[in-house]
Amino acid sequence: MKSISLLHPFTPQAAGVVEKSVATYHSQPHLKAMGMLAVKTGHECSMEYFTPRRKKYSFTFNKIQYIFYPVDFKWNGDHKKWKKQISKKCLKEYGSNTPDVTIINMSGHSSPFSFELSKVILKNKKQYIAMLGGQHYTENDRNREYYRNANHILVHTQMQKNDMEKMGMFKGLDIRVFPLGVDCDIFKPEVRNNNAPNLLYVGRIVEWKRIHLAIEAIQLLKENGYADARLRIIGPISSENYYKSLKNMLVDKQLEKNVEFLGHKEHSELPGYFQEADLFTLPSDKETFGMVMIEAMACGIPVAGIDCPGGPADVITHHENGLLSSPENYAATILDYFKNPERAEEIGKNAREKVLKEYSIQATFAVLNESIHTAFNKI
Repeated sequence: MKSISLLHPFTPQAAGVVEKSVATYHSQPHLKAMGMLAVKTGHECSMEYFTPRRKKYSFTFNKIQYIFYPVDFKWNGDHKKWKKQISKKCLKEYGSNTPDVTIINMSGHSSPFSFELSKVILKNKKQYIAMLGGQHYTENDRNREYYRNANHILVHTQMQKNDMEKMGMFKGLDIRVFPLGVDCDIFKPEVRNNNAPNLLYVGRIVEWKRIHLAIEAIQLLKENGYADARLRIIGPISSENYYKSLKNMLVDKQLEKNVEFLGHKEHSELPGYFQEADLFTLPSDKETFGMVMIEAMACGIPVAGIDCPGGPADVITHHENGLLSSPENYAATILDYFKNPERAEEIGKNAREKVLKEYSIQATFAVLNESIHTAFNKI
C-alpha cells in the first residue's frame, strides 16, 4: 500500500472557502477521483491544506484523510498574496514522513514554499506532480527547476497545455490534461417553470469577480420588459467594501427586489440552485477554469462568460453551448439570449452534452489513475 497526497499549499480562507466546509465545497472533482482511487487500489489518499489554527489537525471524509498544517504566513485578503503562504510544520512533517506521490496544486506562478517542498520530496526519493490551477505564469530559475524536476505536469484544459508548450519554461516537459469533472447523476437538468429570467452567480464577493456586470444585466432586462428578472448571488464576502458598493448599487437602481444575496451554501445544496436558474453568470475577465461553470452546464444551464484567454473561452463556444462577450457588451448579450427562447433551449442542451462528453468524473479518475501509476514507476 502506497500513500498519495494532494496538497493545496494555502489556507481555504485564502481561496475564499470556509475551512469547516472545505471537504464538501473545495476541489470536489479531486476529492471524488481520489476517493475512487482509494477504493479501487487500497492506497492511502489525503487532501492537505494550511490552517490559521496553531496546531495540526485532521479528519476523514469519504475515505480521504484531510490534513491541515499551521500556516506561518497568514495572508487571506489580497488574492495575489496568498501565494506567499508557507508552513514550516508541513515541511518538517514531509521531511520525516514523505508520501510516495504528492500532487502540489498551485497556480502557474508557483511559490517559494512549493519549491522548498519539492526539494524535500526528491531528497527522500519520492515523486511530486505539479498541478496548475491557473493560466498565468512566473518564469524564473526557481520555477524552471521546479517544473523540470516534477514527474509531470497536470493542467485542466487542452488550450492551456497548448499555450504552455509554446513557452520556454515548459518546453519538452510532460504536460497532461486533467479534466475537472462532475457527477452528472447529481448535477443534472430538472424542469424549470420560471415566469421571468432567473440568473445565478456562485463565487466569492470580491471586486475582480465583477458581479456588478450581472446586476447591470438585471437592470437592462428590467428596462426591456422583464420586470421580474432576478439574480441570486451565492458565496462568501471576501471584500466588505465591494459588497457594500453592490448593495448601494441595488438601491440606486431600484433593484432590491430583483437581486438577492444568499450567502455561503454547502456544495451539496448547489445542484438545486443551478437547476432553478435559466442562466449562470460568470462576469469576471480574470477567470481561470471554474468548476461552477461545469456544474451549471451539467444541469443544462448555459454560462454567460467573458471572452478572454483561459477560463470560459476554453470551454464555451458562443451561441453553441454558452455565451461569450466583452465586459462592455455583457448585459446586452444576456438580453439578446432571453429574446430568443428557442435558441436558448438548444444552447442549454448543448451545454449538458459538452459536459457529458468531456467533463465527467469518470474522465477525471482515468487521468488521475494513469498519472499516479506513472509516478509510482519512478520510485
